Amino acid sequence: MSVIDNSVQPDTPTPDRFSPCPLWRRLLAIFYDTVLLCCLVFIAWQPVPLIPESLNPILGRAVRLGYLLAICFMFFGWFWRHGGQTLGMRAWRIKLTPMATDQSPDESQAVTWKTAWLRFIAASFSWMIVGTGFVSSIFHPEKLAWHDLFSRSRLIVTPDKR
Repeated sequence: MSVIDNSVQPDTPTPDRFSPCPLWRRLLAIFYDTVLLCCLVFIAWQPVPLIPESLNPILGRAVRLGYLLAICFMFFGWFWRHGGQTLGMRAWRIKLTPMATDQSPDESQAVTWKTAWLRFIAASFSWMIVGTGFVSSIFHPEKLAWHDLFSRSRLIVTPDKR
């Protein structure tokens, strides 16, 4: 008589156990998304020369920077709100989920615009200080980066659907 072992392997995500996203996977998804975002910014930047030069130089710079940040936020925010994955995240099987009150991911809901905004700002700050917030995920027991903690969201690895 053979016994079939139906136990779940430790690295297999289940509804009550998720697989946190390691730093290397985050960085590869970021690389993919950076290529896409550069293409988008190149196209979206075309009307910027139409901003009148008669503006105060400081105000003109602020308008250009605000426009650039709005483009970047809308790119990430839209994808995060609609499915929890940018194209780079989808390629590397990563999904953004809000944290439930017990610190587990809540895959049934999409993140809110507020969560997306908090995540975008915190991740931008982390890049400004040489990626320290991203590197900190190596040392966190659940592989959470600063922007995960600040926005109360997390990245998980989705199951392979092959």
